[in-house]
Amino acid sequence: MKISSECAACVYLQLMRTLDHQKVNNPVPIQAQVMGHLASRWETLDNPGIAVYLMYEIAQKNTHETDPYREDKRTANTMAEAYWQQHPLLIDDLENRFLYAAAANIIDAGLGENTQRLFLQLDQAIQQGLARNDIQNFVQSIPASGKILYITDNAGEIVFDRELIRSLRHKGWHVSILVRHHPFLNDITRDDVNDMGLSMVADNVLDFGEDFTMWKLSDEDLQAWQKRYDGVIIKGIANLEALSHRNLPIPALFLYRAKCPPSARLARVEGNTNVAWLKE
Repeated sequence: MKISSECAACVYLQLMRTLDHQKVNNPVPIQAQVMGHLASRWETLDNPGIAVYLMYEIAQKNTHETDPYREDKRTANTMAEAYWQQHPLLIDDLENRFLYAAAANIIDAGLGENTQRLFLQLDQAIQQGLARNDIQNFVQSIPASGKILYITDNAGEIVFDRELIRSLRHKGWHVSILVRHHPFLNDITRDDVNDMGLSMVADNVLDFGEDFTMWKLSDEDLQAWQKRYDGVIIKGIANLEALSHRNLPIPALFLYRAKCPPSARLARVEGNTNVAWLKE
């Protein structure tokens, strides 16, 4: 997803949420450092995800906190587990498990929203259904016993990703999940995998190493997916930003909550709706 005029305000909001969360007494020097660094590169950035990455890198170096969202992630995961226990779906109900996973992208633990309020909003999001629903087109493009790569996003929603993966496996597909190696905001990392039972559900758990972030994938890396997978499910806004404008060699289903105007425009939907968009 290419940078648009709305992205600057969003990056700044993310910065302020990060500094507020870490209780920085005087944020102005860090703000100045971030804005100066991004301003000098803004016109050359390939996508807004790079801007957020650079912002967080500077904030992290200044605050000396390697995993500031650790407890927020645990809280979100615990609440998501409780929500799933109260609102379970049959394992054959693939369509609604996709819906739950898309709607659960509303959970941004620690990023400016009260986590309990987010779970109340999750109920409302699920009731909306899918504003864009390309699920059947995607699953029909995957051969029986085919291989799917599932690119994960945030804590909390990972519970609903796990249950979707469980259903995909039940249908006969092989699913590998990709997680971050190191902490970044409230994203799922390899350290979270065992706690969430993901290693018992997915065929493989992958990460791309210490310095990996999605926008660093080369064209050659993406083309290599064609030899390993029959399709890919891509969760969340950050992964949408990094990959939606790239040439993907296999069917790619972007599963997310359209939280910003650019993400809504991509799928031709209204804002604050649930999306399962198959990139043609």
